[in-house]
Amino acid sequence: MIKHLKDVKAGYLKHFLYATYFNIIALLIFITGTIHAFFPWWFVETPYRLAKLIVTEAEQVFNIGVSDD
Repeated sequence: MIKHLKDVKAGYLKHFLYATYFNIIALLIFITGTIHAFFPWWFVETPYRLAKLIVTEAEQVFNIGVSDD
C-alpha cells in the first residue's frame, strides 16, 4: 500500500479523496451508459467524456500514464 502511494506521490487523504471522486464519476458512467443503451439519443457522449475526464485528471494529478516506461 505505501509503495503505491509513494509511486503516485500522494498521501493517504489525497489518494482517498481522488479515488472516491473517480469512483463517483465511474458510477455516473455506468448510469448514463445504461440509460444510453436503452435510449440512444440520451447521453450520447456523456459516458465517453466522463471516462476521458477520469483519465485526464489521473494523469495530471498523479503524473501517471504520461510517460509509461
